[in-house]
Amino acid sequence: MMLDYTAIDFETANSYRGSPCSVGLVRVRDGIPVEECHWLIRPPEQVDHFDHFNIALHGITPEMVATAPRWKDVLPAIVDFIAGDVVVAHNAGFDIGVIRYACAVDNIEWPEIQFLCTMVLARRALSLPTYRLPYVLEALGGVIVDHHDALADARAVVDVVRGLATAQDVSDLDALAATVGVSIGRIASGIYKGSVAASPSTGGSSPLVQPDLNPNADPDGYLYGRVVVFTGALMSMTRQIAWEECARVGAITNESTTKRTNVLVVGDINPAVLQPGSNITGKARKAFELQEKGQDIEVMTEDDFLRCLGGKPLDEPEILLSNEGIDDAVAPAPIPSRLRMVPMALRPKPQPPKQPKPPKPPRQLRRTPIPTTQRCSIDNCTTTAAFKTRTKPTWCEQHIIEQQRRGGISPLESFTHPDDWQLTECLTCTIQAHYRFEYTLDKNKYDEPTCRACFWRGWAAQSREMHGAWAKVEPVPYEKAKSVAEEHGYEYLGPLTAPSLPDDPHHVRCRRCGRISAERLGDISFGCSTCKPRN
Repeated sequence: MMLDYTAIDFETANSYRGSPCSVGLVRVRDGIPVEECHWLIRPPEQVDHFDHFNIALHGITPEMVATAPRWKDVLPAIVDFIAGDVVVAHNAGFDIGVIRYACAVDNIEWPEIQFLCTMVLARRALSLPTYRLPYVLEALGGVIVDHHDALADARAVVDVVRGLATAQDVSDLDALAATVGVSIGRIASGIYKGSVAASPSTGGSSPLVQPDLNPNADPDGYLYGRVVVFTGALMSMTRQIAWEECARVGAITNESTTKRTNVLVVGDINPAVLQPGSNITGKARKAFELQEKGQDIEVMTEDDFLRCLGGKPLDEPEILLSNEGIDDAVAPAPIPSRLRMVPMALRPKPQPPKQPKPPKPPRQLRRTPIPTTQRCSIDNCTTTAAFKTRTKPTWCEQHIIEQQRRGGISPLESFTHPDDWQLTECLTCTIQAHYRFEYTLDKNKYDEPTCRACFWRGWAAQSREMHGAWAKVEPVPYEKAKSVAEEHGYEYLGPLTAPSLPDDPHHVRCRRCGRISAERLGDISFGCSTCKPRN
């Protein structure tokens, strides 16, 4: 084949890998992009929440995906777009992991996809201080635009493939992978094989060594005397360590499923397909065939295997071959790679979770003013200043009011300190809100109004004008705005425009510290910056 493939990139809503909120796809033919697609996605219901870190990274908010289709509804469209192509991604372990974990949490089978990782290709072909997408692209003469936008990153993957193919003087995706010694990975209903580099010394993994059985193993142990076979990569340990752990508890290990096999442990496989008749690995298929012939073989997940090693027997092993209890199944969390090669007995004992400290009380909006003998910094003013400072100008209360009026606001309570929050009223729109005097001084430098209600109204109107026919003009329902405010610790005082359109401001009061402000819904979702817990 020529350089024909589909580039893909996912963004996620939170730290759980199976929480896709956006996907970008670019179809490439003979090295040239010919079609692209971008969807916003509502993550699976069990993991449908957004972390502030992720929002800051890609800018996607819960409101933006509120009407988007769920993952299970988008997946068929993604598969249709791929249409049998090899999928190429930068750090494909993450992007293909999004598919695997999102399917697992939704209890649907993995689609069949071949994939190639440009990060692994770059590690083999280039010598760089880091192999993150922007650095790899820059090393190949390109520049990424809007990093962490799913479609922009998918386009960047196309540029990386083109650059690597040119550097290796190949025009074929298989040849590109083979030239630098990288395998094309595969995901199927119950099979996962990564896109990885072959070992430089042996061209593959080291052969397994059969350990000696522990003569002191507990004969009442759940795995004692049973013949165990593993299929799929384990997240908690290497295959060799798994064999050694089995020997420790008196279990015998084999590489393949035979008539002697009693237990099959499935590693990196979607639990949704752990049932007879599924399209899974050859070892698992052989186990199910032997089961049908009457052989006593138990199929268990990695999590259940770890429970057995820890001396916790399974009371109802037959449940592992049914759909019952699978809905909430999520793959075991991976442990640090250095610990996968350490026997269980030698690993550091997990520390019990620390009790969270009670949150510190929010910072008070105002403090008691400190008297000073310093004079106002305005020429010819002999009035005592309202606050003390060594390096910056200071003002008396009258000149402070003049600065505030210059910023378009009038104070409704006395001044205490430049960093304190003072309730004010806008001279233009009459909206009341708390502002710091330091903030007003900063805005005055740029002739920008202090009032955020006025600023965001103007900004939103200008943004809609620039977007023209593509502008979002569907009104935001009152109940939705109220719900967002209350969910993030605010009392909702009402919209500040009629009708209230996307990006227009809303009037809110923080329940913890009492600060009144004018905020956009996207900013409300971050919570009140004044009273966030301090470290």
